Amino acid sequence: MTDIGDKSQRGFSGFNPGTEVRSHVKGSAGMAHHTIYDIARLAGVSGKTVSRVLNQEPGVSPLTRARITKLIDQLGYQPHSGARSMRGQRRDCVGVVFTAPPEVVPISNQQIQWMFEELYRIFGMRGKFICFDLNPFESPDGSDYARALWQQRCSGCVIHGPLPIHDQTVHRIHQSGSPYMAMNRLDSLPEICFASPDYEEAAYLSTKFLIDRGHTRIGMLKGWEGYQAGVERWRGYVRALEEAGLPLDEALVRAVTFDAHDIAAATHRLLLDFSTTAIVDCSSTEKAAPLVEGARFAGRAPGKDFEVVVWTYAAQATVLKEACAHVWLPLREAAAEGLALLVQWFDKEREEPFQVLYRPTLYETAPDAALPTPTPIFNTLR
Repeated sequence: MTDIGDKSQRGFSGFNPGTEVRSHVKGSAGMAHHTIYDIARLAGVSGKTVSRVLNQEPGVSPLTRARITKLIDQLGYQPHSGARSMRGQRRDCVGVVFTAPPEVVPISNQQIQWMFEELYRIFGMRGKFICFDLNPFESPDGSDYARALWQQRCSGCVIHGPLPIHDQTVHRIHQSGSPYMAMNRLDSLPEICFASPDYEEAAYLSTKFLIDRGHTRIGMLKGWEGYQAGVERWRGYVRALEEAGLPLDEALVRAVTFDAHDIAAATHRLLLDFSTTAIVDCSSTEKAAPLVEGARFAGRAPGKDFEVVVWTYAAQATVLKEACAHVWLPLREAAAEGLALLVQWFDKEREEPFQVLYRPTLYETAPDAALPTPTPIFNTLR
């Protein structure tokens, strides 16, 4: 079942109106590890109906019971005993877990505070406990960021931060049946429960906008190398070039970290080639200084001899006044809706995972635009 809503984000003179897209998880019969929700989707019933069959409870017709039993046998489904134990307990604590240590993904204090306030508003007001596992990477099993869930310190979790391309922990969380929400998608787990902006669409819109302005050599400062969010940035960039019939030059895409020197050096290298006339800054830093510094070292100036599209997580904000456009990624807005759905799953008011995908908005800006600067979600390191 799919529910797609088209909600314009108001207050923008934008290239592309933001829309919200929400869809329920789609089945994947080819998964190596199947969940109760896969069985339910393939059988065309609810997860609760499958649970009744597994637990030999009444309330299921003989035909439906036979169909579900046949699917269970065909797929070799085995209930997860540990997960069943967790599901049988009262759900009274939601955990926030982080996918990478702070020196790799330096989430700002302001973002932690925002997350706490949203969790208090949505979970705390229902009398739930809230726990943050802030440093799981110092533990013996530091590669498994879901230790709070396995140790039953929480009954469900919010996965904050980008998902590594080869992330296996989120597969285990999904398979367990415990309520959870990631703040990213993942190619290797299409059924993932997530709430996120569409990073691929943001890269596509940014690149297409610059192509439409006559640029053919467009550089990219690409954040999140090795993570799903970086893969989506690459795909959107390539899609826009292919659609315009422009060749792909991989040297124009520079992977960057949150280190300001790294961003300045990458910008410098891109702009030493004077055929590069535009840059998409999707580094996620929401800071202009490193880009401007790198351009200065190359003898270039944004808004004068090259154009820039900058990404921000704040609505109607300006990171770089000289940028020709900004792209707003509604990460917090998507997460807020996801948390509202997660508490329903947490309290068994809904039976299955969900997916929330928000479209980005590109809006043109001018040097004299009186727009506020964003409060960054991530810290820039020096």
